[in-house]
Amino acid sequence: MNDTNTAKKRGLYWWPTYLLILSIIMTALVAVMVVISIKYPVPYLAPDQVPMPDEGENIPGPEWIFLLFWQGFWYFGGSMKKYLVLMPVIPILTLVFFMFLPVMHKVPFDRIPGLKNLIEKARGLAGFKRSFTYALPSLIFALVILVGVYKSGHQAKVLGCDSCHNASMGARMGNAPANVAKYYATERAMQIGVGKYRAGKVNAEGGGGEGGQSEVQGYKDANWQMRHMYEPTFTW
Repeated sequence: MNDTNTAKKRGLYWWPTYLLILSIIMTALVAVMVVISIKYPVPYLAPDQVPMPDEGENIPGPEWIFLLFWQGFWYFGGSMKKYLVLMPVIPILTLVFFMFLPVMHKVPFDRIPGLKNLIEKARGLAGFKRSFTYALPSLIFALVILVGVYKSGHQAKVLGCDSCHNASMGARMGNAPANVAKYYATERAMQIGVGKYRAGKVNAEGGGGEGGQSEVQGYKDANWQMRHMYEPTFTW
């Protein structure tokens, strides 16, 4: 309540102060997206002009966000598939955190011995220092997400798909199946079952496989799809 009264005394209202600040931030974000779209357009002239298969690495794209949440398929391949059950844990915990975020201020953090002194020091600050201190946990969380998005997506070849997936390559490569649900339920499932872990890159550093090599990865499963995004000229 004191913070609200202070803000009103300083003339900081939703209109026009906060709305103006948000408008400036959103305008900057839209400008960045427009610049990226102009500088790195998605190839669409195939088959007349096709990109190279490895184009798109280190070029920002919405696929980066998807790849972040699909990392379980990348790390839990082969016989590690049994651990895929852990994939929903982090999203569920994140959702629960956001659900309780509006009432987090009611949690008595100042009763926790390790945090009591820090909270008291934060309350003693003023101006930008106080705002920054309160915003620090959110900034750290956002930084972790940004690093994760970059680390999981920057190496993906997101602009080279039309190199092979274009109309001149035929019905299987250029056009989607007539019945996608039937394709994945029958033919794709058969490919996964037949391929199992016998197709893919072999880790030569040693392991339990033939000749001291570790287990190879699957074929046409979710792990294969991830590898196809990262290394399309090898995994196809």
